[in-house]
Formats: sequence, C-alpha cells, structure tokens
Amino acid sequence: MTKWLQLWQTGDVHKESQRLIHSVKSIREASMRETVLAERLREHPLANTFVAMEELIHRGGQGNLDVSVALSALVSILEPPSKLSYETRADLYALANERGAMELAYVLLEGVATESKEVEDKPRAIVPNGPVLSLGARKSIARTRDRSRLLPLIHDPNLQVIEILLSNPNLIESDVVVMASKRPADPVGLRLISAHPKWSQPRSVRYALVLNPGCPLPLACRLSLDLRNSDLREIRRNASSPALLRGHAERLLKKREASAGA
Repeated sequence: MTKWLQLWQTGDVHKESQRLIHSVKSIREASMRETVLAERLREHPLANTFVAMEELIHRGGQGNLDVSVALSALVSILEPPSKLSYETRADLYALANERGAMELAYVLLEGVATESKEVEDKPRAIVPNGPVLSLGARKSIARTRDRSRLLPLIHDPNLQVIEILLSNPNLIESDVVVMASKRPADPVGLRLISAHPKWSQPRSVRYALVLNPGCPLPLACRLSLDLRNSDLREIRRNASSPALLRGHAERLLKKREASAGA
C-alpha cells in the first residue's frame, strides 16, 4: 500500500492540511507566510505534501479565513519565480496526473515570468482634453490623498504608476476591480495586483482577474481556488474564458460537491 493510500485510509488527510493552515494563519506579513508555507511543503514527504495541497484546495471557497490565507500564500509561492523547486513541482504534477487530481495539476503548471511588451513611459493626459503629464507627474499624483485626482490614474498603463497606486491607502476595492478588469491588459500589471499583500485577498478582485482574458492561465487557475461556487459556475459558462479554465472550474465544483457529500 502506498503512503498516499495510507494517508487517505487512516483519515490523516485533514490533519495534513490543518498543519499547513496552522503554520501560516497567525503570520501577519504575507511574504513571511509564503516563506513558511514553502518550507513546510518542502520538508514533508511528497505524499504528505500532495494530500495536504489537495485537501486545502477542496476546502476553498467556503468563507473560512484561515483556509483563504493559506490558499493565498499557496498562489504566491507557485507564481514565478516559484519557491518550490522544479523537481518538486514535477513530482507533484506527476502524482496529481496519476491520481486524476487535475484541479491540483493545473495549479502546479509553471507558467512563464511574463515581461511587459512595452514600457509605457510617454507623457499622456489622464483625463479627456486634460494636460499631458510626464511619468514623474503621474507617479506623484498616484501618491496623493485626493481621490478626484487619483481616480483617473486607475486606467494608466504604466507599471510603475500601477505599483504606486496599489499601495495608496486611499485606493478602495472597487477601484482595484476596475484595474483588474481593464482590457486590453498587460499580464505583468495583472500579476502586480494578484501579488499585492492587500489586494490579492478580496474575492471581487480575484474574480475580476480570473475573468480577464489577459490573465495568464496558470495564474487564473490558482486564483480560482478560493472563489465561491457561484463564481466558478459563472466561469464555467463564460464563453470568453479559455476552455482549460472552464474545465478547471468544473473540476473544482465537482470535488467540492463530492467532499461536501462525503
């Protein structure tokens, strides 16, 4: 009997995911949570890591804050540059394929560290018929407390402006949803939003990112992990979403329903 089967049959699957959750739930700093979670995943035997990740994924979307925090950290450590080695990811991917756990296999996809196609640093107006502003002037406005000046910048394509905006305490969730929904979108800009310690958490932001055609597929699959069932159903029937993402949403729904009925 394999170690994987032993874990399932002895009921230790839940214990494995609980260990992961417990290891990060009290850590306030996002980067530290990610470091600790990556260490926990690396130090456990492969079978234990596999069942812990799969169980954690199946518990997503239920409004459990501790699970959400752990899943958010998992998304971050799997994004390029990954905090898990290629060999570990490859072994987990092979095991997921062997066990038919494609909802886990998809989130293990390496993806590509996308680079921006063009550095948009040309002077531009931020309001119709307004003055043409240099990049430096727009970065300065991005730090302001005046929302009437701040809001036009949520459509700015420059990555430096986006990064400053995301850390402005006067930015609110609905503003970030607009930024995450922008089309066409620079994948690097979307990654900046998804990786932000504050804005990676709200469901509305993650949902907007997942629905954005510019969002890299591996990232969209990972961001789907803690979406509600109703969100996954919308993704499943959204014709503009990639077929692989729609299939991923379908598998997550089926696994959750199976877990709930068990």
